[in-house]
Amino acid sequence: MLKKIKHTAIFSLLFTFVWFVSCKKTEENLTPTSTTPDVRDSVYIIAQSLYFWNTNLPSAANFKATSYPTADSVMRVVRTYSPYVNGKYQDRWSFAIDKTTWENYVNGSSQDAGIEYSFASSTDLRVKLVYSASPAGLLGIKRGWKVLKINGVDGTVANIDQLNTELNKTSQTIVFAKPDGTQQTSVLTPAAYTADYVMNPKVFTVNGNNVGYFAFDSFLGESINGQTAQSTLNVLDQVFAQFKTNNVTDLVLDLRYNGGGYGLVANYLANLIAPTSAIGKVFAKTEHNSLYSRYNSTNYFQKNANGLNLSRVVIIVNKGTASASEELINGLKAVMNVKLIGNTTHGKPVGYYAMPTMNYYAFPVAFRNVNANGTGDFYEGFTPDRVQTDDVTHDLGDANEACLSTALNYFSTGILQGGTQSARVSAEIENYNTKISKDRLKITVNNLPKN
Repeated sequence: MLKKIKHTAIFSLLFTFVWFVSCKKTEENLTPTSTTPDVRDSVYIIAQSLYFWNTNLPSAANFKATSYPTADSVMRVVRTYSPYVNGKYQDRWSFAIDKTTWENYVNGSSQDAGIEYSFASSTDLRVKLVYSASPAGLLGIKRGWKVLKINGVDGTVANIDQLNTELNKTSQTIVFAKPDGTQQTSVLTPAAYTADYVMNPKVFTVNGNNVGYFAFDSFLGESINGQTAQSTLNVLDQVFAQFKTNNVTDLVLDLRYNGGGYGLVANYLANLIAPTSAIGKVFAKTEHNSLYSRYNSTNYFQKNANGLNLSRVVIIVNKGTASASEELINGLKAVMNVKLIGNTTHGKPVGYYAMPTMNYYAFPVAFRNVNANGTGDFYEGFTPDRVQTDDVTHDLGDANEACLSTALNYFSTGILQGGTQSARVSAEIENYNTKISKDRLKITVNNLPKN
């Protein structure tokens, strides 16, 4: 997993990167630049070296990292030195985070109720997502249930501020309306659990052919015996082995909430999906700034015993589909027929290394990825082939859920017609869903390269 290295001083720019990448732990290399180490200085020194647009950054003396309140605020200012294109900075993601929070995040370890919400309309609040091992999951709560009241407050957009106040309290008493017309009142309190990243795998029969489906929530996961995200790779192997046993010939991959994770997991999943003709071809090329061009690398499609050898795949997407999810889409587009259903993806073609410093990890954008065709600057996201609303009135994997229904119809008819009405409906409540939804990190993180 991530290397845990303690710093007792602010190191010179060169040593900082050599230390992290090469692990050459010799006292002679330590060159303190300050007798009072400060993590804000440290993360900026890392950015000066590793940042993809590092030549745009001012000197440390002119930047004055300690004039900003936190390490993360330093990284947010670093973003403003990236190119300004189409009314926004290309870097909208560089960040810093304390080690404990990050390591819990990558392992899927959470301490909350394990439930997320979304409005289907101005008067219709729904359960958007539930993790099975969470407090909400253990109470049997499912996506698609209507939320009537939270601590006595009606679930409508008119009450958005009060709803957020109640959701920030330690405990919520929630009245749900279930699909069968009954109600359930549940008290939710935070507890520790591990998120399930592979959700609701199913097989549907369409015109005599078997179509596999699963929702994939993150490309992260717990490391096992030092192998990054091995827990997630193991579950993917299990799902695809079952698909193979069931003679699955088409696949619907649901990435609508997947903000990314490890690039190696994206490559692994691509191997399970892609046709055998892709083996040996480029999945993604990783490109760094000129200082670290020697670390540029290429990842290829490889044979996997559980691979399905598909010629086409449908991927459900929306603005929550980001980073490693988009890397997967980009890589597959170069070797097979990829259809996207939903709404435009986030647009993040760049990634990071987790750079440990003191009690933090710094994540300056360090590289970009391109596919076999050299395509990679998708800062505006991928446009869907069929616009479709995120149908939170049905559970993930329900054949009646709008996005999945559209995908299954495509496999039945071969036709995927465009649409616009769903996008307009979604836009009406987008602002409210942004307020009530938990924002996720948008990440593609690679293991540190070796010299």
